[in-house]
Amino acid sequence: MTMKLQEIEKVRQVGMPSMGKYGRFLKESIERALKRAGVSNVKLNLAPPITRKTINRGAQYMDENMCLPAKILLGSIIELHELGNEIVIEWDNCGDCRQKTYCLVHKSILRQLGIKVNVLAVQPKNIAGWLKEMAPDISRRGQRQFTYDVLRDLWNFDLKFMNQQACSSSGKPRIGVCGEIYTVLEPAANLNLISRLEAQGAYVHNALPLSQFVFRHLFQGKHRLRWTAVFAYLGMWDEVWNKCVKRISRPDVDQDLFQKAQAATEKYFPEHSVGGHGKESVTWAIYYALAGFDGMVHIMPFPCMPEATVTALIDEVSKDYGIPVNHLVFDQQFGEQNLITRAEAMVNLLRFKKEGLDKILATRRAGFWLGLDVGSTSTKAVLLDGETLEIVDREYQFTNREPIKAIKEVIISILGRHPDKKIRGGATTGSGRGLAKALLNAPLAVDEISCQVMSCMLANPSVRSIIEIGGQDSKFISLDHAGVPNWFNMNSICSAGTGAFFSAAAREFKIPIEKFGACARSAECAVNITGRCGVFAESDIVSKQQAGYPVNSILQGMCNALAQNYLSNVCRSKKLEGPIMFTGAVALNEGVVDAFSELTGQKVNIHPDQRVSGALGAAFMAITREAVGGFNCCQMETQLGSYTFNCDSCSNACEVSLIYRDNLVVCALGSRCGKYEKFTGQGLEEVKIKTGKN
Repeated sequence: MTMKLQEIEKVRQVGMPSMGKYGRFLKESIERALKRAGVSNVKLNLAPPITRKTINRGAQYMDENMCLPAKILLGSIIELHELGNEIVIEWDNCGDCRQKTYCLVHKSILRQLGIKVNVLAVQPKNIAGWLKEMAPDISRRGQRQFTYDVLRDLWNFDLKFMNQQACSSSGKPRIGVCGEIYTVLEPAANLNLISRLEAQGAYVHNALPLSQFVFRHLFQGKHRLRWTAVFAYLGMWDEVWNKCVKRISRPDVDQDLFQKAQAATEKYFPEHSVGGHGKESVTWAIYYALAGFDGMVHIMPFPCMPEATVTALIDEVSKDYGIPVNHLVFDQQFGEQNLITRAEAMVNLLRFKKEGLDKILATRRAGFWLGLDVGSTSTKAVLLDGETLEIVDREYQFTNREPIKAIKEVIISILGRHPDKKIRGGATTGSGRGLAKALLNAPLAVDEISCQVMSCMLANPSVRSIIEIGGQDSKFISLDHAGVPNWFNMNSICSAGTGAFFSAAAREFKIPIEKFGACARSAECAVNITGRCGVFAESDIVSKQQAGYPVNSILQGMCNALAQNYLSNVCRSKKLEGPIMFTGAVALNEGVVDAFSELTGQKVNIHPDQRVSGALGAAFMAITREAVGGFNCCQMETQLGSYTFNCDSCSNACEVSLIYRDNLVVCALGSRCGKYEKFTGQGLEEVKIKTGKN
């Protein structure tokens, strides 16, 4: 018994952070390799799944200007320590990226927190170092066996993955994904973007299998000859020649096109390297265009300097090669609903391109179609004649933070005025589109970006730039010479570029919001207002008041600040091509319209139905998709209720809301994994018992 206890005490508990699908694979591969190398006293433990709690713990102790992977890794290290791991191995990059210093930074923070855990940097250039420290008893022969086994396992694992990617996309919209490798490969870092795109019906190609990064990194620069010798020593000639030295050689990549893309990259980025995957992302943008992909997503964590540096170059590639590119910057504050909208919009806009926008805009179907736009500030509805595309009626009400009540009142109001008109079908849109779809049994829910495109194109098919600013959201959409959307962006977490920027000021100055623009226009000159942040802007406004500036000059300064903030942050300084169409409630503000006209040097056209343009687009989308049925208004007469609770199944601690009618669950909202959706249609009390929330 004593001998067994001693043997147990000698086992070293080693923790390993996760990285998407590679976490469990590497754990199992390293365990097998250690066993074959004769090491039996190391137990490898994979970190718990990365959740919001993990990210917040890491962010709590790191400078906010450090990137998301650094914060996630620190949170994982702390969790692994709490689970009893005395050693944690941390993936390390040996290139120009500052990730090569993360291990040092994490060690410093852990020392300051009094957390005693040995963090080992896994460096390909120094395998013997960290491996010997993790497993002191390993022999030189064992080190060779370990290296051989893990590298071979990694290549075979990725080869299977790349063969799957090489399969036909079956006519789906094809989207390429590249950027910073950790943010691309770890679903928790990108909020499951790739899965969301695939769920929308897209074929997604991942440019960054881990083996390709590792092998290319080893065979670049001053370590190339050394690693050629190491691989030769290991007997890995196939990997040395075909996979590393000669060419990229991937079954899911056209080799000739990729070489052309590499050569073309020098036109945009000659002779330089910015570290990370920056230059490589430019190459992938060119490759995806040459290979006929419908679009590309460029992913980076905030504030990743290599990837941020090349965004302008990728935008130039997008323009030169005609491939739509969407840049997504992730940090711990990035909103999940924001990403859901972007993912839906990406796939829908690419469908417009594949199907032909002219053909879509020519669609007509008999009957009356309803479009419902549930926004954070207002709820709108449009009743559309499917043959003439004339708006039969419209309804606009403020949501007042009661979306269920607003949906009910808007639907009853607009349909109550037309009892003789049978609704053939329709669609919901806006941030509350999922809730509205469930409550009304609507046949279709569509992202608001796609709806705004359709609405603006119906108003003016020649439009090339769309500005949409509502109460809490703002969006920019660029269209190419053929009228096909090729770029879009949304505001993220700041309200300084939205109607909310004006609402507080209107209350403070006691000026009705509808008179805000006219008052701003009456100013002889504007004062400069800081518009980058709503909080700082408010402080600046107070300072200007105390300096004696007139109210109308301050209001005009606010209009200019909103327009400038929008162009810099939502448009990302992209030049707006004309004709420009401005829609959303803020389009009624003449001061903002003037500011956009002055800053762009072009006439800014106002959408004729700017307050309900999203609902109009939703109604038309229902026509194009033939989304029939739903919108049972009798259901809206029944009292709805909401039962909320915090799910404790994992550390995400989702805030779940069960909407019910007549004691039956109508829909479940707020669960990231969607596990509560299966209870739709079941009795509320029964669900409480099943979930342990009674």
